Amino acid sequence: MDPAQLLITQNRAFPSLEYVLQGSIQDDSAHLLKARLQGLCDNITGEVEQFDDHEIVHTLRIPGASNVSLRVRYALDDMPNPIYHLRYVASAELDKSQSVSVRQFHDCCVTKNIQSFLQELGFMYDHEFFAKGDIFRKGRMKITVAKISSLLERNRSDMNPMQIRRPLTASCFVEMSLIGSMHDDKVADEMKTFAEQLKPLISLEKIDQKR
Repeated sequence: MDPAQLLITQNRAFPSLEYVLQGSIQDDSAHLLKARLQGLCDNITGEVEQFDDHEIVHTLRIPGASNVSLRVRYALDDMPNPIYHLRYVASAELDKSQSVSVRQFHDCCVTKNIQSFLQELGFMYDHEFFAKGDIFRKGRMKITVAKISSLLERNRSDMNPMQIRRPLTASCFVEMSLIGSMHDDKVADEMKTFAEQLKPLISLEKIDQKR
């Protein structure tokens, strides 16, 4: 079999899956959670990894079928020449036997004109947001503690995105995730065990995104 065809076949048979637990914590308690995570997670250099991302969501609305959304994300820290990522995140599977949310996940690097390309395909702008915070890693798990903000005014070319944010809530969004290739009960047990160590500061749970 041709190597390219083999790769396609493998990707179809074993799509990337993202295992997720989510929660939130009040801004005035976030420093306590970060201190706990820094003590529990892998911290080789002693410095916490930080991120400051801008994400724009485009949706293709299909009559009589489910809408398809694609996410364009780039790091504001890398301006003026950031690396753009095109991300597909499916709705979480409603599997009651799973103690964590499980959803298909794909991510690839793209050129900066990706938004124009999506519009040519029929995708429409849906919404956008900023996520700024810290990343903690424990083995193959990633935990992010992020402040989510929106734009004060859209299409203001005379203003820097760093200066026109409006926090959506008085809390931080916390997400624990792990990328895998198949359903694995050990993954869920590993994540739930670690989440228990963060209580009572925060309760990370399986969230039904459709509710």
